[in-house]
Amino acid sequence: MGSSSRFGSDHMIDRKGKGILVEEEDEEIILLEEEDDAHTIREYRMSLIGKVLNPKKQIVEKLIQCMHAQWKMEDKITANDLGNGKFLFNFSSEEDIQAVLRQGPFHYNFCMFVLVRWEPIVHDDYPWIVPFWVEITGIPLHLWTVKNMRKIGGRLGHVDSMELSAGRLLIDVDSRKPLVFSRKIQSPEGDEVTIKMHYGTVV
Repeated sequence: MGSSSRFGSDHMIDRKGKGILVEEEDEEIILLEEEDDAHTIREYRMSLIGKVLNPKKQIVEKLIQCMHAQWKMEDKITANDLGNGKFLFNFSSEEDIQAVLRQGPFHYNFCMFVLVRWEPIVHDDYPWIVPFWVEITGIPLHLWTVKNMRKIGGRLGHVDSMELSAGRLLIDVDSRKPLVFSRKIQSPEGDEVTIKMHYGTVV
């Protein structure tokens, strides 16, 4: 009890005082192989993968327990802590998946977290997309067109769909970038005006 080891040098001493050589860290990237495992892919297609955006305030284990209760699905879904602030919710029905996704964007402990359909993506930052309905106000009426709405929405992220009459777009927003709440636009005549972006749920 209470013993500790230091790894500050190339050697460490064993109990008999003999030097034990510690090899230098192997930094070569390990190349993995992809196998044709259709069953595994199908299994994870019924999963949502998530990532906390504020690790100091969001503990994955507690988040999982909280969301189980909030969604009232304690007996319907299972969850896995994937490490590095990531986690997986496993569902048995598409209906339950859609019921959860309709409740986004998602918050825990006063901070947002990302939750999306699982995809076979390999990246340290994955997942990073948060779908938002973004209502845009301040566009001059004669410039309120599908083309101009898509042009504005494209600056915020990928535009999934649009409700022109309501002036809102369903946009996949990159959580690694700060949200944009206002923007200058210019008319063909060169006049400028400020428009506002209001972020809401996906319902």
